[in-house]
Amino acid sequence: MEKVQVRFPRKDLEKIEREVEEGKYPNKSEAIRDKVRKSYILEAIVQMRKATEDMNQDKALKKLNATRAEKYEEFKKEKSTS
Repeated sequence: MEKVQVRFPRKDLEKIEREVEEGKYPNKSEAIRDKVRKSYILEAIVQMRKATEDMNQDKALKKLNATRAEKYEEFKKEKSTS
C-alpha cells in the first residue's frame, strides 16, 4: 500500500473518528479505505443504471450481471494485492 496525505473537512473527520470509536472500524485508515471502495461501487451502480435505462428487463439484467461479475473480480484482485 502507498501512503498518502489527505485533508478532510472537520465534520467529515469527526464522523470517521466517531465510527472508529464505536468499533465500526479498527482505525481511521481502514474507515477511509472502506468508504473509497464503497464510492467505487456506488459509481458502478450509477453507470449500470444509466447504461440500462432504455433496455428491456432481460437485456438489462444480463448487462447488470456481467458488470457485477467484472466489478467483483476487480475487487478480489485489489483485495489480494493489498
